[in-house]
Amino acid sequence: MIDERGIDERSVERLLEDAEAPDTDYSGRLAAVTGEASDGGVTVVVDLYGKPVELRFEPGALTSRASELSALVLRLAAEATIAALDAGESVVDGLTGDFPSPAWRS
Repeated sequence: MIDERGIDERSVERLLEDAEAPDTDYSGRLAAVTGEASDGGVTVVVDLYGKPVELRFEPGALTSRASELSALVLRLAAEATIAALDAGESVVDGLTGDFPSPAWRS
């Protein structure tokens, strides 16, 4: 506990225990995972599940035809999803053992 002076009043033993305790807040860390991909003035950011959470267009990107722009957004969303899955995997690395690489990696 930190007192009004900003001093941590935990014992040295407790501080050492806390420092050595594994970080097990995997759900919180996974909830914060995102993946991002950019190309041609378009940036797509997705969460761990591939759901878009941010989409940015530079002015020059908006001069493309709608079909080209939508294809680019879909491709970037797929790339961002792979990046998010890789980031999520690094969060839980070591928990899953030595399983083969998932199909989405190929």
